[in-house]
Amino acid sequence: MPFLPFSNILSLREELDGTDADILTWGCDGYVESIKQWSETCDTYVGAIVRVTSTDQAAIVVRFATHHDIPFTARGGGLSTSGASTTHGGIVLDLSSLRAVHVDAAARVVTAQGGALWADIDVAAAQHGLAVVGSTLSHIGAAGATLGGGYGWLTGEYGLAIDNLLWARMVLADGSVVTASEKEHSDLFWAIRGAGQSFGVAVELGFRAHRQDQPVFAGTLVFSREKLPAIVEFANRFEAITDGRQGFWFGFTMLPSMAQSQSQSKLQSQSQCSILAVVFYNGPQPAAERFFAPLLSLPSVLNSTGMLPYDSLNDILSTVDTLGPRRSSLSKHTANIPYPVDPHIGPRKSLQGSNITLPLAADFVALIYDDFNSILRAYPQTQEESRLLFELLPHAQVSAVSNSATAFANRGPHYNVSALFEWADARLDARIRALQSDLVARIGSVAGIAAKPGYSVAEHGTGIYANYAGHGTPVRAIFGENLARLRALKEKYDPHNTFRKWHNLCASVDAPA
Repeated sequence: MPFLPFSNILSLREELDGTDADILTWGCDGYVESIKQWSETCDTYVGAIVRVTSTDQAAIVVRFATHHDIPFTARGGGLSTSGASTTHGGIVLDLSSLRAVHVDAAARVVTAQGGALWADIDVAAAQHGLAVVGSTLSHIGAAGATLGGGYGWLTGEYGLAIDNLLWARMVLADGSVVTASEKEHSDLFWAIRGAGQSFGVAVELGFRAHRQDQPVFAGTLVFSREKLPAIVEFANRFEAITDGRQGFWFGFTMLPSMAQSQSQSKLQSQSQCSILAVVFYNGPQPAAERFFAPLLSLPSVLNSTGMLPYDSLNDILSTVDTLGPRRSSLSKHTANIPYPVDPHIGPRKSLQGSNITLPLAADFVALIYDDFNSILRAYPQTQEESRLLFELLPHAQVSAVSNSATAFANRGPHYNVSALFEWADARLDARIRALQSDLVARIGSVAGIAAKPGYSVAEHGTGIYANYAGHGTPVRAIFGENLARLRALKEKYDPHNTFRKWHNLCASVDAPA
């Protein structure tokens, strides 16, 4: 449809009259600031941003968009590179004012509003010696990350975020508000655990929390290129030595932002990508140092590992600063969380993913390093923040749940790979994305689960993590044999396909989502 007509804006204002919802349109104070995206590849020509402060207001906006067939999306954390949190000429439902977190320490249940970030949840839970399985980045929106699956540092012990989701309060396309759980709307609960953004707006989530009253060992190490064989050797031993309490990521980056202030001169003197390693051990430092001894004994350019509180863990890869405490009435069950201010808002970004299985051939990893390094050297503007990571989180708990038990269809004996590219020149969009796509496709075709003899989608998963899949990924590749059931449930809960900005379940099987 064309850009949101002014008559629609007037009608929406009338429907929200008497509330404190804030409608920002072109020419309004704050509009330009509100439409800024984490990635400039996302469309900023939004018809209206509606910042709501209650579930009732959110329901009015969703119902209005559906009734008038207006392009619509919801924005929580807003860290999308595919444009899922914005919509051209349409309505963006901004949940940033809905960030309250409540902790029931006795029941070990954490309830979070739909706009909460993982930092909100981590800090609130930590005040009671608890933790929730969540993202590996503090500034990610909790709802979006969860409904797409939700890997976190505690996944090896407790599974995915969706495996610890007790309920979700959802605003459906017709504006009705329902609670989805194992006991209520169980079919919807099946769908939202893996494809939730395609079924409604999550305005509240209830999580099972776990005892976490001790600090953890974690941090980053940066190595020069010649240490790569030793790092791959350790990665290949990871499955045999982990008991679920560890995590190990490694990959490539030209100039890690977390190292700039400490070793900038050393890193800048290098003419090629560095090897970045991220370690996690949920236990005491002596045991952690024994586990990671092969890595810690390697000469490194940077070593920032050590003991830290769990609620600081998700900052170890973060580029986000904070600004001032939130100003709201807080009870003793909630936390005073700063608002995130990301200095990297603006540059063009693209996130794509693949998967690997172990063992990895050291020569193959070296070839991927060379390809990635060549891209960054050929396009210098990609060098500051681009990175490729092999994300080894123990998969036993994830694989213990069948791929048909929830909509999430990526359960199997494999590990995610993420490739994030950042650049500034819009004229490079197609080229950078093509190089990125070729790179991640090569990783999956050679080292992924689908390349293994006897591979079965039903048994081993699709190998595609929905939260890492760009819009060029066919929905069949993401949801596999669960797609038919998801489409049937779309007919029931969202017959007009209001929620189509994430992965469009109604797209042709062979067409990009």
